[in-house]
Amino acid sequence: RGTPARDAAYDGDHESTTVHIGAALLDSHSIVATSTWLVRPWPGDQDPLAVQLRGMAVRDAMQNTGVGRALIDAGIAHARSLGARWVWAKARDSALYFYERCAFSVEGEQFIEPASGVPHHLVVLDLGS
Repeated sequence: RGTPARDAAYDGDHESTTVHIGAALLDSHSIVATSTWLVRPWPGDQDPLAVQLRGMAVRDAMQNTGVGRALIDAGIAHARSLGARWVWAKARDSALYFYERCAFSVEGEQFIEPASGVPHHLVVLDLGS
C-alpha cells in the first residue's frame, strides 16, 4: 500500500547486522506484519551507532490491534542489544501519529520519498535518554 514496487527488497537486506521482524497469526501462520531493521547512522549524528527501521507494514485488518507496536518494541529491543543510541525511520506522514505514540520525535521538513511518491518525515527515538 505504501509503495508501488512489487519487490520490497532493500539495499542492506542481506547484511549480517540486518534483522527482519514479522508477526503471523497462530491459527493460519499467515504473515500480518513485517519490518526491517538495519544498522545505519542517524542523519543528525553520524558518530553513535543507530538502527534504521525500513519497510514496516501491517495488514489493514490488523491495524490498531497492537501488532505494529509489538514490532516497534521488538526492533527497539534489538537496537538496544546492539548498543544503539538512535532508532530512526522515514515515516509516511499518514503514519506520524503512530510513531509519535511510540515516543518517536518528528524531525525536519516534509519530503517525498522517491520509492513511494508519498510525503514523509524523518522520525527518531533517542535510546540514550
